[in-house]
Amino acid sequence: MKVQIFIFSFLLMFSSTSVRAQVPVSPLTIIETKVIRFVPAIPSGAAQEGSCWTESIAITRPGAWRCTVGNGISDPCFPVTAKSDELVCGADPALNTEGFVLKLSKPLPESSSREMKPEPWIFRLADNSICEAMTGTLPAVNGEPARWSCAVHIRDQVRPDGVVTALTPGKIWMADKFPESAISIPGSGAAKVEPEKVPVKVVWE
Repeated sequence: MKVQIFIFSFLLMFSSTSVRAQVPVSPLTIIETKVIRFVPAIPSGAAQEGSCWTESIAITRPGAWRCTVGNGISDPCFPVTAKSDELVCGADPALNTEGFVLKLSKPLPESSSREMKPEPWIFRLADNSICEAMTGTLPAVNGEPARWSCAVHIRDQVRPDGVVTALTPGKIWMADKFPESAISIPGSGAAKVEPEKVPVKVVWE
């Protein structure tokens, strides 16, 4: 009789464990937002020549630059330690993209002396979308600028996934996320849209 009870208890425990293992963990469940000050590694590819004319507008931190390479703009570019004529451009920590070395064709301009409050450059949300600071004309939602554009990256495909207007720091940062349909057309008098509050997994500054 004791043997039968033991076997029944064991089977019940195994069954319960199997059921718990099948319960999906919510992608929105995170314990704490990780904040990282990004420092790129030196890329292994060939260097490209270009120049920088102003400080970065993608990332608000001293020592990051907005540069031209050929007919394109690269922002931000980060200085290389001990090499005043080289920077690293095109690096993306969220996508593990190493970027390239920029060989300066002329010296960097003078850095401004204004104090810069660090702001997130790229962040990954708990829904696994990646949001990056926009550097052009910012769209508006509810009359407020949408600072970050989000996308879902699946293999080689990139699917737009809304915009973020604000981040609330804390142990777990929260993002005010809106769909593209919430972007206001100037003068349209569109009704106010409530944001989706999404936890942030990782922030890169």
